Amino acid sequence: MITRAAFVSACLLVSGCPSQNGGGTQDNQNQPSPNASILPAPLLSADPAPAAKADAGRGGIPADSAGRLLVPEAGPPEPTPFSDDAPLPRDTLTPKEGTGVTLEGAFKWLDVPGPNATPELSNDALKKAREKTALRVSVDLAPIGRMRFAFASPAFPVPQNTELRAHSDHYGHVLVWPDGNAYRALRSGTLRALFSERRADALPLTRVSAERRGKGQLLGLETTKLEIRAPLGDVTLESGNVPGLGRAGDLLCRLILDLVAVDPASKICDDGLTPLKAELRWPKGGKLGFEISAVVRKAELPFGQLFVPPAGASFRPGELPPQAAGVFLTRDDLAAFHTKAATTEPAGESAPGEGLLAVNKSDTIRYVLIDGVAVAWVRPQSEQLLIGPLPGRYSVSWRDFLGSSLEPPQVVSLPARVSVGGSPDAGAPPK
Repeated sequence: MITRAAFVSACLLVSGCPSQNGGGTQDNQNQPSPNASILPAPLLSADPAPAAKADAGRGGIPADSAGRLLVPEAGPPEPTPFSDDAPLPRDTLTPKEGTGVTLEGAFKWLDVPGPNATPELSNDALKKAREKTALRVSVDLAPIGRMRFAFASPAFPVPQNTELRAHSDHYGHVLVWPDGNAYRALRSGTLRALFSERRADALPLTRVSAERRGKGQLLGLETTKLEIRAPLGDVTLESGNVPGLGRAGDLLCRLILDLVAVDPASKICDDGLTPLKAELRWPKGGKLGFEISAVVRKAELPFGQLFVPPAGASFRPGELPPQAAGVFLTRDDLAAFHTKAATTEPAGESAPGEGLLAVNKSDTIRYVLIDGVAVAWVRPQSEQLLIGPLPGRYSVSWRDFLGSSLEPPQVVSLPARVSVGGSPDAGAPPK
């Protein structure tokens, strides 16, 4: 017979064996936690930790001293790029979400030559012409995450009242025709070509970082200054916290940095601030300014003009809003630059009968300036006849929109033919 002591010893031995019916096996206990499948594999160590430290806890999720899991809050989803080859889905914006502010601003050419000093010069007429051709924009920003950027001047390479619209859930812009009846999507990196060449070519994007450059004050707001360096150019950006806008100001920041092909995923524009001033500088010289002059809070923005894409508009992939010519001023505007005609040298054989024949032999759009006023842009390998300026001596110069290509001014006796991109041709030089 088995003694009582032997029976007890046998039971103790059995109690140390794996249970066969306790609801779990040793194999099941060694299976990884389901959370581990969503975590990156750990790096191998040359000095493995002891077996007692092999337990990773609850899938690597941090906990506080009381054992409570510290689960980070889910942030907004990463914006997705606009598709430029298919119509965009209908916007779901509602009327109650159409509040926000309107920013009035302008791009500024910071290195424009002055007029030719002559007794016939009319400073009042030049001032009116500069105001008429100022590169003004109007920007509607809604805290729901919408932007409407309207070209409010005839001097842009797109027709006046053309718009760029943006949605905080997407990277890129939607180009809207002036009548609002058509649109196309523009990928990130496209705006530089649109502004400088009237094309929609997307440049390769670059991820960069920003350096803080202190604080400032603009329009009664405290501002933060950033310096951004990119292969295509450097940007000094000054931004402020416009109350009640949420993250809508990020959309204007993305637009400005698109001019230097900065990847919006760089997160430079994710601080909730609204750009109020910017200066863009190019590697070979020249620069372009941008500045907001007024912030107008509105109880209700033009709700129908915030849709991205526009409601009921047709999709026009590969197209741009039509524009017949790039002349900004009327014949009378140009004639008013001088108070009277002046006697000049005989015109060259290639000169027109009157005015200025501007010839662009370069491969990009170029602006022609008379006495420091932009009067027209001329398409590549094209010419534009400007009728109106009275006979006399004027300062004539050329530039591109961004300011990356600047030609020194020359004094020209009109009528004359002037060109850029080839050998100079300005008729007979003044004596």
